[in-house]
Amino acid sequence: MYVPFKELLTDAHKRKYAVGAFNCLSIENVMGAIQAAEELRSPLIIQLAEVQFPYSPMELMAPVYIKAAEKASVPVTVHLDHGQSFDTCARAIKAGFQSVMFDGAALPFEENVRITSQVVQMARSFGVDVEAELGKVGDTGIGAGESTGDASSADVFTDVEESAEFIALTGIDALAIAIGNLHGKYVATPQLNITRLKEINKRNNMPLVLHGGSGTSVEDFKSCIHNGICKINVATAIQIGITNKLKTYMETDPHPNYIDMKYKMIEASKEVVMEHMLLFESDGKA
Repeated sequence: MYVPFKELLTDAHKRKYAVGAFNCLSIENVMGAIQAAEELRSPLIIQLAEVQFPYSPMELMAPVYIKAAEKASVPVTVHLDHGQSFDTCARAIKAGFQSVMFDGAALPFEENVRITSQVVQMARSFGVDVEAELGKVGDTGIGAGESTGDASSADVFTDVEESAEFIALTGIDALAIAIGNLHGKYVATPQLNITRLKEINKRNNMPLVLHGGSGTSVEDFKSCIHNGICKINVATAIQIGITNKLKTYMETDPHPNYIDMKYKMIEASKEVVMEHMLLFESDGKA
């Protein structure tokens, strides 16, 4: 069932769990994610980032996401991840996305506020929810995931007072924060600044979002979801899971074929999504 983004995150915030937001680049990803959510009775966010449009065009993928969400027996939201402009957010809303993220984290604070506010005003007129980002999430530079900076920028944490001002000025529904998290495939387990997370959570009554979920330690994941993180993005882990399963299949099956490879992709997607849903404690929350 298609459920609003804000409704999912409000429940997660109230009951202290996190909804997994999985970047699905193919129909196999979508099928595996829906199967995982239905089996675990977990809410689910299917999303696509603007940097992924070249190989997963948004207007082609949107009908797949929306139909899958509508037919699912659990709550599902379709979300634009890391929209890089007002126009991209408008395109996503026109395509039927129920929520959009404008990522102005690399902009000066005032410019981030200005464009985010414009996106919120536009989205509200269509009943669409908005996520924004404040602070710089780094990038390992490894893998085909999102790319927003470099690993050295991960120490530019979200400022507590700026977060409160940003929320008040923009009227957003969820805030993605930087607490030492990175996009991409980690070469070492990151050390998240849980103290900063607690400070931001205490200062704001707002669902918070963690980007760069792949590779974070179990301990940090648990600390995050018990201290305000209500949505966790996962992209790279799915790509790695599929790659590893296909590699094993190709090496062990004497007669590999395309259809079986598609089933392996669905299976790998489902396994990765289920693993993270259990970790995020969203199982049984549908």
